[in-house]
Amino acid sequence: MTKQQPWWNGAVIYQLIVRSYADGNGDGIGDLQGLANRLPYLRWLGVEAIWLTPIYPSPLQDGGYDITDFKSIHPELGDLAAFHRVLIAAHSQGIKVVMDLVLNHTSTLHPWFQRARWAPEGSPERDVYVWSDDPKRYADAPVLFRHFESSNWEWDEVAQQYYLHRFLRHQPDLNYDSPLVQKEMLDVVDFWIERGVDGFRLDAVPFLFEAEGSRCEGLPETHEFLKRLRARVDSHGKDVLLLAEAIQPVEEAAPYLADDELHGAFNFALTAHLFASIASGTVEALRDCLQAAQNAVGGCRWALPLRNHDELWLGDGHLVPEDVIQTIRAGLHQGQGHWLNWGINRRLAPLLNGDPGSNRVMHALLYSLPGLPCLYYGDELGMGDWPGLRDRDPNRTPMAWTPGRNGGFSTAPDPLLVLPPITAPGYDYRVVNVEVQKQLPGSLLNWHRRMLTCRKLLPALRNGDFELLDCAHPGVIVYVRTNATMTVMVAANLSAAGASFRLDLSRWSGERTREVLWGCDFPPADVDWFVYLAAHGFSWWLIGEVEETDSSSEDSGVQEDKFSPAPSGVLGSPTPAS
Repeated sequence: MTKQQPWWNGAVIYQLIVRSYADGNGDGIGDLQGLANRLPYLRWLGVEAIWLTPIYPSPLQDGGYDITDFKSIHPELGDLAAFHRVLIAAHSQGIKVVMDLVLNHTSTLHPWFQRARWAPEGSPERDVYVWSDDPKRYADAPVLFRHFESSNWEWDEVAQQYYLHRFLRHQPDLNYDSPLVQKEMLDVVDFWIERGVDGFRLDAVPFLFEAEGSRCEGLPETHEFLKRLRARVDSHGKDVLLLAEAIQPVEEAAPYLADDELHGAFNFALTAHLFASIASGTVEALRDCLQAAQNAVGGCRWALPLRNHDELWLGDGHLVPEDVIQTIRAGLHQGQGHWLNWGINRRLAPLLNGDPGSNRVMHALLYSLPGLPCLYYGDELGMGDWPGLRDRDPNRTPMAWTPGRNGGFSTAPDPLLVLPPITAPGYDYRVVNVEVQKQLPGSLLNWHRRMLTCRKLLPALRNGDFELLDCAHPGVIVYVRTNATMTVMVAANLSAAGASFRLDLSRWSGERTREVLWGCDFPPADVDWFVYLAAHGFSWWLIGEVEETDSSSEDSGVQEDKFSPAPSGVLGSPTPAS
């Protein structure tokens, strides 16, 4: 009998910020009750898991990533009982819940840090954090928040020493050389697993340990701790996802995916190459990145984001080559003037200048490549941003639900809102919102829903093998996803001009080919198979017949959803989808 796949195998993950998603009590701040009220929408959309950015107590100097208590809920969002209700409601909708776990640092207001700064030098209490008399230690470690910090060290008047902060100065780094730190953080993992969470997105995992003469990223000691963390999670006997945020090149991120370490890791290099391909209209570097990722770690273990709550991280030439960064900066004109730290501080739709074609083709790739597609809240609508707000807040504004006041996010007076709703031309919440787009068959929201339903009904896209096919056109990428029951071919034109090309499909010679989204039959596969794609166009084709097997549904890992109708095209009535 085929082994049941873990729930995250090829799952679509929807990232949301609770305080910006839905306000359940009318105080102007999104909360857990508001999220619970909106779970039916997420089931309707077709996502399989939600990733919650930090919901712990925090002074909110960095969007909740500066934590004062790892085992509680921020009182503005609810309490542990409210979180339990969200878990139960999400599971009843067939949705898994992934928490953000910040392993690397705390807030300076955390009791651990306040105790450490008063403790004697060299004591176990002091050594919970990384201290030094010399602010030039670890000089090869880059300053990550270069627009806010000039150094990775900050002087503490009470301790009379410098403390390390790879992020902002109010986020001191924990010292993982301390057995006490490792024990406490493993206890945090136990705490939330026992309450029923389905996974953790592990924030900033490369930075847990430090060493002179290195970038202090992904050191061997870090991998040893993560293996210990994996063993602790496995001891619970549950399918609990461990997903690494490691903004590193593929060859440096791949070790996190050792069989005894983490289950998944974000592929930020691929994200950068996707934007570079849209910016340049060429795909050669994108093909190389995809192949390198599959050569390093095959299968569906790479998480695939386009945008998230941070800037579009491009780095200092370490994540991707400098020419890729310059291609993005030159080709995406709406990113100019919005450079923050090491990336572009814009949401997806405005960064693409509101172009629906490039937006859809990028998501069509996301939903058909091997891995875990990640969708940032509001991107299913094409939501805009609010340049000029503090730090990364331009990308974290309230979700637009209705054309009504505050976009249906909250009934509170405007001054009490956590952030202002979007009113920029072309992105005004009175036009770009869930209620309006649900009523428009050709809307971006309904397009995302159809694509996600197609993905569920085509298990080869969820967990099939991946192979790039040769294509002579410089702006077109073509690949196949294959499992025991079906073969799906994907072609996408990332250039801003129409593309005509021929493919060698001789290995499937004579097989029937059908476009999935429109339901159209194409000529049988042969050695000289002609295709035309419009500018930023794409197609998914079924090659041959779908073979029904007793284990096909089990292999896909997808539970049939009786509330979700089949999409258009081959899998339903033929209506345009792109």
